[in-house]
Amino acid sequence: MIAEIEYWDKVSYTTSASEIKRTETWYNTKEEIFKKFDKQNNRLRYCNGSYFKFQDETLNTEYLNWYKSLSESIKFNMYYGNGVVD
Repeated sequence: MIAEIEYWDKVSYTTSASEIKRTETWYNTKEEIFKKFDKQNNRLRYCNGSYFKFQDETLNTEYLNWYKSLSESIKFNMYYGNGVVD
């Protein structure tokens, strides 16, 4: 499978507007692309205004449905990895 991914970042930190900074092409199975997408966005969770987005809205809907179907323990492990949570 091929997925086109957009990387968005703030135009400036004085506004809330964001723009596409680059586009990436990912090749893998749908599930692996979804896992990578989730990991990349979690990596940016402390960056104000930066995020990845699927170009294809249908693929984004599939990702959201896939994510909703995961158990809470899998979501927890995907979010925190092998780290210790206090």
